[in-house]
Amino acid sequence: MTKKIGGGHSEPPLFRLRRCIQSVSLIFFLWLLFNATWPLSDTWLPPDSYLRLDPLTAFLTAIAARQWLPTLAPGLALLCLAFAAGRFFCGWLCPFGATLDLVRKLLPRKKMHKEHDRFTQPGLRRLKYLALAIMLGTALLGVTTLYWGSPIPLITRFYALLLHPLLLLLSDSVLAVGRPLFNTLNLTELSYVHVTLRRFDTLYFLLAFFALLFLLERLCPRFWCRCLCPAGALLALASRRPFWRRTVTACTHCARCARACPAGAISHDGEQTSHEECIACQTCVNVCPERATKFSLMPLNDASRQPMLLPSRRAFLGASAFGAVLAGVQYNGAHSLLNADGDGTIWSPSCIRPPGALPESRFLKLCLRCGECMKVCPGNALQPAWLAAGPEGIFSPLLTPRRGPCEPGCNACGQVCPTRAIAPLPLEEKQWAKVGTAVVNRQTCLAWAEERSCVVCQEVCPYGAVNPVQQSGAKVPTPVVDAARCYGCGYCERHCPVRISAIVIQPLNALRLDGQSYMAAGKSAGLDLRLQNKDNATDGASPDAMPQDGTLPPGFSQ
Repeated sequence: MTKKIGGGHSEPPLFRLRRCIQSVSLIFFLWLLFNATWPLSDTWLPPDSYLRLDPLTAFLTAIAARQWLPTLAPGLALLCLAFAAGRFFCGWLCPFGATLDLVRKLLPRKKMHKEHDRFTQPGLRRLKYLALAIMLGTALLGVTTLYWGSPIPLITRFYALLLHPLLLLLSDSVLAVGRPLFNTLNLTELSYVHVTLRRFDTLYFLLAFFALLFLLERLCPRFWCRCLCPAGALLALASRRPFWRRTVTACTHCARCARACPAGAISHDGEQTSHEECIACQTCVNVCPERATKFSLMPLNDASRQPMLLPSRRAFLGASAFGAVLAGVQYNGAHSLLNADGDGTIWSPSCIRPPGALPESRFLKLCLRCGECMKVCPGNALQPAWLAAGPEGIFSPLLTPRRGPCEPGCNACGQVCPTRAIAPLPLEEKQWAKVGTAVVNRQTCLAWAEERSCVVCQEVCPYGAVNPVQQSGAKVPTPVVDAARCYGCGYCERHCPVRISAIVIQPLNALRLDGQSYMAAGKSAGLDLRLQNKDNATDGASPDAMPQDGTLPPGFSQ
């Protein structure tokens, strides 16, 4: 049965198709994201497919990095397609837009008349172009700021770092409450189900940011897309005269389309359209009682097109200049790592990057801060940074061994990185991608400070880098780290029984290469990063160090 709308008309086929594709797109995005777990399953699409589709990411990352990135080619192709089909990505495919539409359906919306809707004012709509200009200004000087406003990295971070942990916590609570019932009903399988909880930093920022956006969604449909989204601004510049666009014939000026348009792209009389604001959602076609609105291929000259609401040239140049100044300030900050390869850099001891991360200056230009690598990390070891990497490194991934170690048999973080800020290393190369060196704090170590026997760090080290040495006059052997054998995986720090770990990983002698072989570089530096064999003195590595896919790392035998 065909669904009816007001006036007895059925929903247009293109409107139903758009709604179906948008729903499927959001579900597929969530499926790819939530299935990005280690070990990664073989799928016909990589888990970071949607990140590669972001046109703003593809455009600004290439400018900031001064490099053509083949993995981001889909985003540039979509930007070129906007010249012909307008901002269809925003209305049909974007998971951020689909999430906003879903929130709008779930929350009661305050009714507002079109002529009194303050959110349609030109001044607010121009904000997204100014945001784009600021990001462009920083990118021209080699600094990326797109992670503050690029929609796909933002929505990926929302679902991966905020919603996913909350769902895990909810599942664990439900299982805890229902466990007595499961035992009563002899559902022993459910009684022993265990949910591994995930914890991340910067969650309060994510919560405040999206709570504000959802509140604005109650007041005005697609406020983010209308006024703030820099990716929408970039697509709008490419969509000034699309070939496929909205047209109106025999209009009765009832203005139902103008009131229903979620993008506010239709004039009050319903005849004119701001094509650069139109997201091709087909809502106007659906609500038109006369069926006078449709989307079709039209010539370039179109009298029904509204003038584009661009900021003045002075405002655009001023915003670009502000972006350039912002980039200069970040370069000259005392704690900036944008010039990490030079002298005088103040490096935080907690700034430990994932294995395979590019040299810091290149890493900061390419990293999208999307959270995909943090989501896939099996030990919950990768965390978003606050200021440990300087203001320009905020939200970038840091290895936090006290939260969890870097698994020797896992290389998933590089496999899901869309910009290759973390190189997709095979396991034999990743094994040599040294991330740091363990350092023993003799003032807090039980063996050094209190002369109490403790060999936990030695027992759990999968590389055999921690060895107990009997010091002259000491009652018990004390742990000493062999830097040439230490990978920096963090097993020792994770399992140290001291409340504030007495052995910590610091980014000392970390290997950060750009295209070179880690194995060759490690061997030439005198490193010996082979995993410890079971025949060695410590009787092999901890069982936690074993890959969870059932295979054994190099150096182990059945």
